[in-house]
Amino acid sequence: MRHLLVCSALAALSAHGQGTESSSLLWRITSPDIEHASYLYGTVHSKDERAFQFGDSVLPALDRCAVVAGELDLSTAGMELGMALLTTMRMEDGKKLEDLYRPKDWKRIDAVIQENIGFMAPMTMSMKPFFVVALLTENLMAGDRPQVLDEYLQYRAKANGQRVLGIESVKEQMAAVDAIPIPVQAKMLLDHVEHDGYADDLDAMLDAYADQDLEALMAITERTEGMPDELEHSLLTERNMRMVHRMDNLIREGESVFFLIGAAHLPRADGLIAGLRTAGYAVEPVVSRWSGVKDPAEER
Repeated sequence: MRHLLVCSALAALSAHGQGTESSSLLWRITSPDIEHASYLYGTVHSKDERAFQFGDSVLPALDRCAVVAGELDLSTAGMELGMALLTTMRMEDGKKLEDLYRPKDWKRIDAVIQENIGFMAPMTMSMKPFFVVALLTENLMAGDRPQVLDEYLQYRAKANGQRVLGIESVKEQMAAVDAIPIPVQAKMLLDHVEHDGYADDLDAMLDAYADQDLEALMAITERTEGMPDELEHSLLTERNMRMVHRMDNLIREGESVFFLIGAAHLPRADGLIAGLRTAGYAVEPVVSRWSGVKDPAEER
């Protein structure tokens, strides 16, 4: 699993939507006290080609910032994620995934795991259900690119000589998952299987993302039943508070920062846009004149 959460692909399909005043995924952050503008860009952790259809403003804004900050620094997080696969991603006391379900439900879940995860299926048998959902969701998404969008943009920044960092740690993200009770996670996995992974909504979400349309993304979420309260609080509300605090500190260091954060974190009454405004920033949408603009380096 390339990234811990597949956060937008998972959370954005189940988060309670909130209205936005713009359809943009790119937002300019300014303050009278700070010389340089910073930017917030809502990402989706996907290799699908539709995730890479940038508007005409995204890459120029990224390239002119001194610092690029993702949820994690993906160039250094790999080893920590590997260790987590052997430790915190696994259920405690030797418990197995099968133990969480009635036989008829387990038969259906096991069939989906075997069909979609293949040779990695045995590894999932002792994993916490949340991470099995993440693997199944990632498997549904096309693998047109060798890297997920966040990783691609971070590596572009490194090639430009920009400073790249993460505003969270793997340990913190793991703790957010561990705050979700195992029975709630188990219900999530069964729901995922019963609804065929919400494949139609996932496909619609990626179409909306290709159009850089945050408002349409959130409208898709309203068609779902919403995530459990424990999941919403742990993965969105608490993390949003922490990220706003760290974004504020980083911006106040004085350099321009381009933030790459899962799109599910941007809207909502307790999202990053509202949080930064509460912290005193002007946060305004940057609306592209057209979409479908790729990295010019790929055209050469």
